[in-house]
Amino acid sequence: MKILQINKFFFLKGGAERHFFDLAELLTKKGHQVSIWSTKHSQNFFWPQEELFAQYSDFSKRESLIKDLKKIKRMFWNKEAKNRLEEVIKQEKPDIAHLHNIFSHFSPSIIYTLKKHNIPIVMTLHDYKMFCPNYKFFSQEKLCFDCLEKNNFRSCLSKKCIKNSWSKSLIGYLESKWQKDFLKLADKIDIFLAPTLFMKKQAIKSGIPVEKIIHLPHFIDPEFLKDLSYQKKSNSSEKYLLYAGRLSKEKGIDLLILSFLENLSKLSKWKLKIMGEGPEKIKLQKLAKGCKQIEFLGKKKGQELKEIIFQAYLVIVPSVWAENFPFSVLESFVFKKAVLAARIGGLPEMIKDKKTGLLFKPNNLIDLIRKTTWAVNNPKKIQKIGKQAYKEILEKCDPEKYYKKLIKIYERI
Repeated sequence: MKILQINKFFFLKGGAERHFFDLAELLTKKGHQVSIWSTKHSQNFFWPQEELFAQYSDFSKRESLIKDLKKIKRMFWNKEAKNRLEEVIKQEKPDIAHLHNIFSHFSPSIIYTLKKHNIPIVMTLHDYKMFCPNYKFFSQEKLCFDCLEKNNFRSCLSKKCIKNSWSKSLIGYLESKWQKDFLKLADKIDIFLAPTLFMKKQAIKSGIPVEKIIHLPHFIDPEFLKDLSYQKKSNSSEKYLLYAGRLSKEKGIDLLILSFLENLSKLSKWKLKIMGEGPEKIKLQKLAKGCKQIEFLGKKKGQELKEIIFQAYLVIVPSVWAENFPFSVLESFVFKKAVLAARIGGLPEMIKDKKTGLLFKPNNLIDLIRKTTWAVNNPKKIQKIGKQAYKEILEKCDPEKYYKKLIKIYERI
């Protein structure tokens, strides 16, 4: 089968890209002809047909008025991306297109192009953009489902949901209205893949027919653990708790730091290591108050990332937004690490409390302290939980099982 995989980034920006690359590799191993289409970016991996990629738009960068207006126009209908995709379709002649994260950079023009050529479309719902203009169900530093529950996007304007900017929120509001109410974009997509039941529930609430939404959790291939060199630097004398991910407000890292500082008397022999980069880094460093037991590691990858996860005692996911299906949890499980996470979004589907991990009440400092204290005082139970998590993740997120389900979906449509 000829399968066209489409994602707006062709480098490891986040979990969506990780799945995008893993899936392309899995399908190729199974003998399918996989073609890739993305945007041109300085961080891209090598791809021989990159000249056919669409131009990348940097929406965070302010340019001249004319250039900024052109970028906004491309969000609504990207003619250049449409024309590039036409060339890809003529060359590759795909049987099916699998979309990942596409919005803003490609625009709905590419979906109309695929339908024009009668190419069936599968879309993995990595985030909430179809239902929430700012992707997150998170506004004014707390959960927000207003746009979904009211069946309109006006709250995006009143709350200034996009970067607390009225002008950016207006653009986001108009983009969402354009896609849902005018273009009726969901009607053009044949199947939506929801990694969690939580995501599936939100999609149904938004009006997408239930028969078009299939719950299919991501897979993770434990093969990447074959090289065991990451174990060589193991230092059993250093005990630490670990956060790994983007340093942004919705991730709840400030709550994690506060809980650690409040609990220093019971964690005097422990460290808290924070791995990642993001817009909240400076604020979080100030919050840590120069505490020597809190370390900011920056962004890590490859063997160094594996070493840090492997040596951790406990991985903590303190999110205050509705996480979908974070790869940080999957990776921790593959390393047989117990995860302490907020009971929010799709996380309770990934973690069974005190069986394959620990759950605490979201945005609850006292409960986070209580669960952390329990974890450090029960090393044998934490080790057992980590082993059980590993066992279950191999069963639930097995690449072979994922492939068999996905290929049936491809063949059916």
